[in-house]
Amino acid sequence: MPRISSCISPDPSKIRFLNLYLLKNPNSLSDQHQITFASKQVQYEYYSGLPRLFVDDFTYQRKDSIIRYPAHIDSILEYNYVMYQNEAYTNKWFYAFISQMEYVNDNMTYITIKTDVYQTWQFNIQWKRSFIEREHVNDDTIGKNLVPE
Repeated sequence: MPRISSCISPDPSKIRFLNLYLLKNPNSLSDQHQITFASKQVQYEYYSGLPRLFVDDFTYQRKDSIIRYPAHIDSILEYNYVMYQNEAYTNKWFYAFISQMEYVNDNMTYITIKTDVYQTWQFNIQWKRSFIEREHVNDDTIGKNLVPE
C-alpha cells in the first residue's frame, strides 16, 4: 500500500486570517457582571478604544481555545480580555476572557480564552416577557422606597 504524507503544505492564498485584539479591560467583567451596550457599533468602539495590542495575521481561531501569541509572557501579562474576528468566515466579533497565560519560550506565550457569552451574543438575545419581583432603584435614601405590606 502506498504511503500518503500527512504533511501537506496549505496553499497560502487559502489560509484564513484573524483580527485579534488583546485588551486591558479596566472593568471586572464576569459571567455575573456585564456592561450593556445600545448597539454593536457602540460595543465595538468601547472595546477597540481600550489599551490594546492588535494583530491581523493570525490563522483561524477556535472558540474557547488557545491563542499562540508571539511574545514573551512578561510583555502581555497586564492584558485580561480578547476580541477577535474570523473575517473570512463571518463579520462577527467574539469577546473572551483571558483565563490563563502559559510561558512557552521567550518568543511564544499560550493564552487560554473563555468566551464572554453575554458580550458576544447580547444583540442576538430574544427577551421573553417576564415579571421582575425586585430591582435596584435610582434613589436609595432612607424611607424613599417603602411599600406597605
